[in-house]
Amino acid sequence: MGMRILFVTNDVLEERRAGPAVRCLELAKTVSERHEVTVASAHLSGLSLPPLRIISDARHNRRSLRQAASSSDVVVVQGLVLTQFPFLSRLAQHLVIDLYDPYLLEYLAHPHPRYPDWGYLRQWHRLNQQMLRGDFFLCANERQRDYWLGRLCALGRLDPRTYEGDANFQKLVAVAPFGLPEEPPQHSRQVMKGVIPGIAAGDIVVLWAGGIWQWLDPLTPIRAMKEVAAARNDVKLVFLGTEDPNPGNRPMAMVETSRKLAEELQLLDRSVFFIPGWTPYEQRQNYLLEADGGISAHPASIESRFAFRTRVLDYIWAGLPMILSQGDYFTDWVNKNDLGWTPRPGDVSGWKAALLELAENSARRQQIRERLMKLAPEFYWRRAAQPLMEYCDEPYRTVRTASVKKTMARWLSAGYELLRRG
Repeated sequence: MGMRILFVTNDVLEERRAGPAVRCLELAKTVSERHEVTVASAHLSGLSLPPLRIISDARHNRRSLRQAASSSDVVVVQGLVLTQFPFLSRLAQHLVIDLYDPYLLEYLAHPHPRYPDWGYLRQWHRLNQQMLRGDFFLCANERQRDYWLGRLCALGRLDPRTYEGDANFQKLVAVAPFGLPEEPPQHSRQVMKGVIPGIAAGDIVVLWAGGIWQWLDPLTPIRAMKEVAAARNDVKLVFLGTEDPNPGNRPMAMVETSRKLAEELQLLDRSVFFIPGWTPYEQRQNYLLEADGGISAHPASIESRFAFRTRVLDYIWAGLPMILSQGDYFTDWVNKNDLGWTPRPGDVSGWKAALLELAENSARRQQIRERLMKLAPEFYWRRAAQPLMEYCDEPYRTVRTASVKKTMARWLSAGYELLRRG
């Protein structure tokens, strides 16, 4: 059956899973329609998803991971997987690096508390190492593609020999956005309206459907809710992701900061609500379908410019009108298709106006839902995964000759050592 493909993630493959694990599994399931696929997680996993073969707890099951890598035609990794399992780059016949999450830019907002500069330098070095080793790279949008092409150029990967046969370097870096299921969401039980104390059956609910990460800005919408609540008491803001499902990640203070602000403004459990923990992936649709709108807020930052917010895909899937801070990829998309409101980062008055208009204009909410139903297919996983599927059908090498590769790796390591000492 086709090629043998191995996907490896450092994220948790469980019912409660965050964006990286979701993307890994959905791409793997799509690729498995034509190829034999194994998925390995660094953490314990109890998932069973035939026809996928799952390797659980690869940190302590390295022998199985080595065997799978040795027998695979293509190895697909994401994040800092090669830091955890450096042998994969040696064993992989063809190595795909999924760069949909520009995590080095996230680190700028969430540096190591004791060693911020050293932590950044280490991640920078590890990212460069894997960009020297990959044969094919995935990213989530054209903005990201420009960013990654710039890094690859700085590392010598955009060379004349490759240019001769691929002037746009499409065979090196391809856009494969985060996707969404083709099956529409289904509401199986009531979870918010009329269930959570303080949220009535007829209230207007806006949903923050994702993690409260350090590089985001939940504080501006909370401050706006203070003014919204003074105008009408039936608008409620619900935060869905209050605990990172990956125990290997450092905790983020923004969760507690957000909760404290809501309490100080006397909004907690009145107009602003925090759902404990992390909602299981298959149950998120109940929350999405009870919501009247979805929001995502961020500061004006370099991370925002190159981000691809996975929570927005859930809003598209559920047909939710959106309020998104200006400055990222999806702001342009929402404005182009008239799908919601895009206040400036940090603009409390702008957020207040957007929240009130969403609540008061039911006709526009319905129009947006209808437009989203027509636009959703452009993000189906089958379409998003197409560049990866085509690569797995006929994999190829793009890494330069071994001698040049070793020279560049030696140069990179020497520069890293000088920076570390200096």
